[in-house]
Amino acid sequence: VAVLEQVPAAFLTISQDQPDSHWLMGYRPDGHCPMFAGQGCSVYATRPQTCRDYDCRVFAAAGIDAGGADKDTINRRVRAWAFTYTDAAEREAHAAVRQAALFILANRALFPTGFVPATPMGLAVLAIKVYGTFAAAGRTPRSGAELARAVVEASRAFDHAA
Repeated sequence: VAVLEQVPAAFLTISQDQPDSHWLMGYRPDGHCPMFAGQGCSVYATRPQTCRDYDCRVFAAAGIDAGGADKDTINRRVRAWAFTYTDAAEREAHAAVRQAALFILANRALFPTGFVPATPMGLAVLAIKVYGTFAAAGRTPRSGAELARAVVEASRAFDHAA
């Protein structure tokens, strides 16, 4: 409620899928949130609960949808997201995140039971945690099973470091 007073009315609409008290905030033509200013959120201290809980950029970074038809609005936003890079290393890191997500999705059976998250958010976060496994140029190609073991090891190392 506190942030509603700060959002330009042109960016607010009543949700079609929620009770009348739920508002949705649109995006500027450049794809940014209308509350994005400079290098961050201008209403961060009073940001909506959705913003506190959820960041669709993680799906865009991993190159995956947020879910099925029930997440169509978010999926459209995810697919519209465009990234910019300051150098080749950033572009390669992003490509490695996407490679990690694709590999994990395509090779679930190579991982220990319960390792691969059941939700798209969990999968995207895992891909971000282990992208370094896919980023190193010049590595000798590994079998799928070897790469899966390296992903598990990288995930555990990340969790222990955090």
